Amino acid sequence: MFWEAVTAEEPGRAPQKRRFTMHLGQRSSRYNAAVLFLAGINGVLMLSAIIFSEFNPDFEIWLGAALIASLILHARAGFALSEAQREIDMLSRETSKLPTELSNANAKNAQAPQVDLAVVKGLSNEDAAVLEKVKTAIEKDRFDLYLQPIVSLPQRKIRYFESFSRLRNEDGTILRPAAYLDAAERANRIGAIDNLILLRAVQALRNLGPQSERYRIFLNISPATIFDEDFFGRFTDYLDANADLAPRIVFEFTYPAVEMMCGAVEKNLDAIANRGYAFSVDHVRRFDLNWKKLKERNFRFIKCSSALLLSEHNGNEEARMRLKAFRERLQENDIDLIVEKVEFESHVPEIVTLGIDFGQGELFGAPRPSSFYLNADVELAEAS
Repeated sequence: MFWEAVTAEEPGRAPQKRRFTMHLGQRSSRYNAAVLFLAGINGVLMLSAIIFSEFNPDFEIWLGAALIASLILHARAGFALSEAQREIDMLSRETSKLPTELSNANAKNAQAPQVDLAVVKGLSNEDAAVLEKVKTAIEKDRFDLYLQPIVSLPQRKIRYFESFSRLRNEDGTILRPAAYLDAAERANRIGAIDNLILLRAVQALRNLGPQSERYRIFLNISPATIFDEDFFGRFTDYLDANADLAPRIVFEFTYPAVEMMCGAVEKNLDAIANRGYAFSVDHVRRFDLNWKKLKERNFRFIKCSSALLLSEHNGNEEARMRLKAFRERLQENDIDLIVEKVEFESHVPEIVTLGIDFGQGELFGAPRPSSFYLNADVELAEAS
């Protein structure tokens, strides 16, 4: 029973308190009996009034009104309790879908919400074959978390990491995201990939221990993951179970995804932001986004390619003024700019003159297995 489940999790409660463990169906029956008893009393009084008051119409009307009021209260109580029971039943059904670990809000290592990876009907043979490879790799635990450093400029000290997924085929070769993400999107299975990345990122931060406070990990996520209402509930349960890592995780969306976000996605973004998680948008191709609105939704980082920024900086006067205004808008809204795809040493001095604080690219470090960066950092910290 619903209320029994609640009280059973509270050890030490006195046995007499068990009288509150009845479910709503039992409560409804007792309410029904009480109200009907009251209606019966009113009926007896009305009959007595008819006999002893010589059919006084005023008294008869008063008692009739009391009986009607009792019946109305009875009906309202019945409807309200029925609705409450329906909501409780629905909640119980939804809760039963969650992994057992998520029932404890303090479970720090709760399993990430799972998504059915079965190949859906109607896919092309090519997509079905790709998703079968993905499904097999995940089931066989051939899934690796790769990290790429984001460094402060000009010091080049690692401040953040961006995460990437790498799936391995049976022969050990890497199945890169470009080979399967589009197929996963078309089959509405991208949520499984997003959540495996989230799970591995959380594990990596847990393994760092106190060192995790020094870093944030940027996790790429698809709007489809946020849009799915049924899946989203389990996703936020997992975030709640790891709430202490909220300052360490940034969810990243592509620029096209941010531009196309609908009301339902924005509502769910607010729910994530209210839990303390920040957002980033990458592959920005223009400077006139509504930065104030993005700040209100807890977007704290944006990424622009070095080619775009340097092109504007070396362009005509109009381009340079556009870039300057862009930097001012970001500063006004407390949004950090990360220059990405930095590949050449010769570009660094010019990037630094733009006052950009963070850089990412092959020059500062290629994507590598998470242990390459994190374990090395732990060993260095312990040695010092």
